[in-house]
Amino acid sequence: MAGVVRARFTFRGTVQGVGFRPAVYRLAVSLGLDGFVQNRRSEVVAEVQGSEARVQRFAAEIRGALPGAARLESLREQHVDTVEAEAGFHIIESGRDSFSFPPIPPDLPLCAACARELLDPTNRRYLYPFITCTQCGPRYSIVERTPFDRANTTMAPFDQCPACAAEYADPEDRRFHSQTNSCASCGPALSCVDSAGAHVPGNPLAAAVHGLAAGRVVAVMGIGGFHLAADPRAEAAVRRLRRDKDRERKPFALMVRDVQTAHRLCRLSPEEEALLVSQEAPILIAPRQPGAPQWTRGVSDTETLGIMLPYTPLHLLLFQHPEAGAGGDALIMTSGNLAGEPIITDPEEAQRKLADAADLFLFHDRRITFRTDDSVARRGPSAPPFLLRRSRGWVPRLIPLSRDTCEVRLALGGDLKNAPALARGRDLHLAAFIGDLESAESLRQFDSSIRQLLELYDVTPDSVAADMHPGYYSSRWQAPKGARPLRVQHHHAHALSVMAEHGLEEAIALSFDGTGYGTDGTIWGGEFLHATRSGFTRLGSLVPFPLPGGDAAVLHPPRVALGLLGEAARGRIPGIPPAEEQFILAMISRAVNSPMTTSLGRVFDAAAALLGLADRTTYEGEGPIRLEGSGLRAFDAGTTDGSETRELVHFEPGAEDGRLFLLDPRPLLIAMMDRRERHSTERLALLFHEAIAAASLEAARRMRRHTGCGVLALSGGVFQNLLLRELLIPPLIKEGFEVFFNVQAPPGDGGLAVGQAWFAPA
Repeated sequence: MAGVVRARFTFRGTVQGVGFRPAVYRLAVSLGLDGFVQNRRSEVVAEVQGSEARVQRFAAEIRGALPGAARLESLREQHVDTVEAEAGFHIIESGRDSFSFPPIPPDLPLCAACARELLDPTNRRYLYPFITCTQCGPRYSIVERTPFDRANTTMAPFDQCPACAAEYADPEDRRFHSQTNSCASCGPALSCVDSAGAHVPGNPLAAAVHGLAAGRVVAVMGIGGFHLAADPRAEAAVRRLRRDKDRERKPFALMVRDVQTAHRLCRLSPEEEALLVSQEAPILIAPRQPGAPQWTRGVSDTETLGIMLPYTPLHLLLFQHPEAGAGGDALIMTSGNLAGEPIITDPEEAQRKLADAADLFLFHDRRITFRTDDSVARRGPSAPPFLLRRSRGWVPRLIPLSRDTCEVRLALGGDLKNAPALARGRDLHLAAFIGDLESAESLRQFDSSIRQLLELYDVTPDSVAADMHPGYYSSRWQAPKGARPLRVQHHHAHALSVMAEHGLEEAIALSFDGTGYGTDGTIWGGEFLHATRSGFTRLGSLVPFPLPGGDAAVLHPPRVALGLLGEAARGRIPGIPPAEEQFILAMISRAVNSPMTTSLGRVFDAAAALLGLADRTTYEGEGPIRLEGSGLRAFDAGTTDGSETRELVHFEPGAEDGRLFLLDPRPLLIAMMDRRERHSTERLALLFHEAIAAASLEAARRMRRHTGCGVLALSGGVFQNLLLRELLIPPLIKEGFEVFFNVQAPPGDGGLAVGQAWFAPA
């Protein structure tokens, strides 16, 4: 075989379930090469054989020939021995190997080609609500085993009809080897029932469309679970959702018909629009247009709206079905669950639990294996996008690690915004968002998610890492026999989550959140750390202050303000009657049910209370969200008090436990009270953020001088605040800090497990 060479190409990344092998096949055939392409457990392998010039051309062109939904993390090329009597190029059956984790693709949004066919009356898939191809459709939510082949998914019961089978076998067809390929003759089907379980006659989708137009609430079974859908203009339906979901003021997400509708409702930068239409298709938190319709206030009474585009054919048809009425450009699309429970995936459970909340149920018969909520993302002018919730679109995309973990590590996260993780080799799988572990159902889902995760990857953990909090369910979870238990301090884990994403062995860190169990048994939350993978030094923190009533203070921000300011705030905090004020001050002075904390999140609560923005908390982060929105109005208008923040940044000498400094927020809060009659709420809200940013910058300077380390990690739930990020990150970079923050994991507790997995005990 003179002049003939053979090369093996090993591809890793999102390379299965996205039309990867067909793309490799088409390029190889076009170049007249022999060989094969094959899915393996953790990668795709292709061997091509032919003249040296043609093999080199394949190597040069393969990256450009890959499908849009693929994400290539690594490509290795090596020469191998030629094969005698090989004829043609073939896609061969999937194999298995033992390296790391199999790359399962995330669920993919409806592609443009399928959307055109869906709405084309001449196409055989016209109005078929499960239309897919190699570039779109369910993936992770339907997989049962690896590798990602139809037989290993919940599409296995749906045998392809002759027409679909012909597409599947045709290398020139867009659906060549599309594992989810189907049509109305052979694929999943819809059904519609009322709240009593009686089938609604006629076309199920049309019945749901008519129900929405009539102001009814419809439970819609999607890719990763149920949504409760309603017309946001139907005030009775909105009130009902708030009542039945125990969601008095928390904003609802909106699904909008198209990008044009998104622009009518929100002020979108080009970068925000790109995130909205991205392959991940998240809920985007974006600023409301000043002239947005009044009904949007019933959806969200904050300065932002959470919007997403239709990402499945079923969603698109809710807007563009021939029987959909004119003007239906937005729908409330909120998770289908009871308050405090995970999103529902099973039709029978949905009917049982949501019968009071929904008038109609739109079911399908494609079983959901892994539940996935909608991901939530945000971005600002100065920083890349960041995640508030990581689920559909991102999960199960692996987070690559810079070093081999040398063991299988199961990380359990915490009890709030829980999302466990599994690390092996240089790969980390952060599981989909579960939620707060506060109900029996969420605890069962936590157990089930871990079991599914271990079974999917067929591993047994060598170690199990959890939070230090002794009362957390996740910390008390019974690890598999033989697994080494590890405990990672909460704020250290926040810092480590950034370090894991960026391959850092050492960093100074601003670890800011609402609640985390400290090594001294108190509640931490405003921490300045020097962190390594094996441990940390607490260089500074906020001045500890009491929380009168403990958890009750979290629900009543004026109590937090009084706990911070004490007698200095007597008679000056909105929302506290004199008798209650006297009682709370007595609690504080006698140290009765007033645990100490260093929580910066609680300081944001106090500031919101002082400005009359939060008298009580009906959902997590409500006060800080309103405070941020008010400050952003002043920031966008160019109203700044930046020159005045220096005098409000107060540092005190450190405590006996070795802290170098304590940051005291009380002078800032007193200054805000003193200026309330002279300045607008918006201006004072901006002043607060500017002062916190200035204090954080000065703290970073002090940490760098002490440690000699200029690598800075920013993490914790407070860094979900866009205004703080915009005010802090550019000055840090200007002063020469190497600034790192969470990109693939949320900065809040939803990313804790990433840090726990990166922990390397000495």
